[in-house]
Amino acid sequence: MNSFAGTSEQLAAPLETPIQGVAPYRMPAKVMHWISAVLVIGMVASGVIAKQLAEGPVADTMFSLHKLVGAVTLGLIVVRLFYRLLCALPNRGATPHRRRFLHWTLYAVVILVPLLGWAGISDFGAREIFPGFSLPAIWPEGWGYDELLLEYHAYFAFVLLALVALHIGVAVHDYMTDEYADASQPK
Repeated sequence: MNSFAGTSEQLAAPLETPIQGVAPYRMPAKVMHWISAVLVIGMVASGVIAKQLAEGPVADTMFSLHKLVGAVTLGLIVVRLFYRLLCALPNRGATPHRRRFLHWTLYAVVILVPLLGWAGISDFGAREIFPGFSLPAIWPEGWGYDELLLEYHAYFAFVLLALVALHIGVAVHDYMTDEYADASQPK
């Protein structure tokens, strides 16, 4: 009769105990993580669609959306980074170095991609998101590096997608194998 409710020992277990290999995080970290995920997907999708359309009012709208989402994503990632540096993660036991490397590489690339795009549109002179609102310049206009900056912006966006796929794979692996649960239990 109580098969869905769980035992009293399971219900009384502390939050630090990983369940099925998923390490617990605080709610602000979870919310920022999933908002970041949605923004990154929206940013990549709007950029690819705008590039494929090339010209016209729909392409202009997609580029504007892409720039706006990129600026918001950059701001959120910086907030996430400060949150992560200032608020210690819950005890997760022995975390392999490759997972920490993957997380810090993700942070670096998700910051680098919008900065490269922003520098590229600053050089090109296309900082306007919508009438009356433009991003401030972070690169001098007209220096002639816009094509190079935007090319690297695109390449690193695809690197970001590969890192996101790897991140998802590692998370699914941890969930399926109970790796965090095994690592945090005393032997």
